[in-house]
Amino acid sequence: MKTIPFETSEYVVYEAYKGLHVAYHAKKFLYSNRSKYQKIEIIDNDAYGIMLFLDGNVQHSEYDAEIFNEALCRPILHTDLKNVLVLGGGSGQTTKELLKSPSIQQIVMVEIDSDVVEASKQFIPEMKETLTSPRLEIIIGDAYEFLRNTSRQFDAVVLDLTESPFMIGDKQEPLEKLYDRVKSKCSGRCTQYIGSMVNLTKGPETKAQIEQVGPGVLKNVVFTEVFIPSFGAPHWIMHAGF
Repeated sequence: MKTIPFETSEYVVYEAYKGLHVAYHAKKFLYSNRSKYQKIEIIDNDAYGIMLFLDGNVQHSEYDAEIFNEALCRPILHTDLKNVLVLGGGSGQTTKELLKSPSIQQIVMVEIDSDVVEASKQFIPEMKETLTSPRLEIIIGDAYEFLRNTSRQFDAVVLDLTESPFMIGDKQEPLEKLYDRVKSKCSGRCTQYIGSMVNLTKGPETKAQIEQVGPGVLKNVVFTEVFIPSFGAPHWIMHAGF
């Protein structure tokens, strides 16, 4: 079997799930560095434009970002909510979508990795304007610590964490406790990125957990299937109320 090498100086190889690796050619590496938490790479790709990778996983592409952002933020954009909490979302893409709503007066984004914010601000088009918006407050820190300690209240929350959505570093939050804390800080809506629908990923397991424990806290739970070309597979988004 012939081995096809991909030079790390020219490609980022993304493992969408076991058995599928996608090599993204970098016309140019705009940024490549390792933060305290992860490896951050931003490239200019021939097909997808500017792309962001965290530890080799696709987080954003210029070509199809609107598909993900619209699916994640739809229930908030179509309401009159004013004060929104975003957990994760350091690239600013979720915030960019939320800022389209004239009713939203303030967005609080809690992101653990300041290097993701700064790199996105500098190297992803339009993110400087988004991440310096007067309607956005950026808090660098652990999302779970914020939920435990804040006395602030929000109309809605967006869980825009990674494909291991209840993990930050070596800390794991039980799903019931996470939703209880979110509910206590937010009396409105919850929308959440779950992950890939492919059985070889954690997505189906996470969805099953939500279906089991969610009804005790969440109401009107709806799962939306969305295909994001640069992610290499269909993904799930959850919308719910409290």
